[in-house]
Amino acid sequence: MTTFDYGPIEFYAIGFDGDRPGPGVLQAIDDLVESGTVNLLDLVFATRAADGELSVVELSDTTDDGGAPALDLIGLTGHDDVEALAENLPPGSSAAILAVELLWAKKFAAALYDAGGAVIAREGVPAPLVNAFLAAHDEPEGD
Repeated sequence: MTTFDYGPIEFYAIGFDGDRPGPGVLQAIDDLVESGTVNLLDLVFATRAADGELSVVELSDTTDDGGAPALDLIGLTGHDDVEALAENLPPGSSAAILAVELLWAKKFAAALYDAGGAVIAREGVPAPLVNAFLAAHDEPEGD
């Protein structure tokens, strides 16, 4: 059976007001890493100034005591990736841009490869949209 060094990788932009995420955002990321669901490969912060200018800070530039999480592929998230992911970031807000390896899908990807298959498309739907849709369609008909 094939063994991949890395599973599928996804990029996420997690938006928040101000220039730093709250402790709850960072804890949610830590929880996913500690549970073995994802491997955090790269993390950068993007901030959109009031004039619309986007500034980007690497996680390694924000800590000077080595307290940052270990990242396997620092620099994986390129400037073009950040610009695309932060395209709709409003002025006065920021985003944490994460590159995560989907550890849960690593064996699945290897099994598909060995079977001659491959994922040819993927579409994600954010959880708030899924839940809003289900709530709207869970109401009894005729009301």
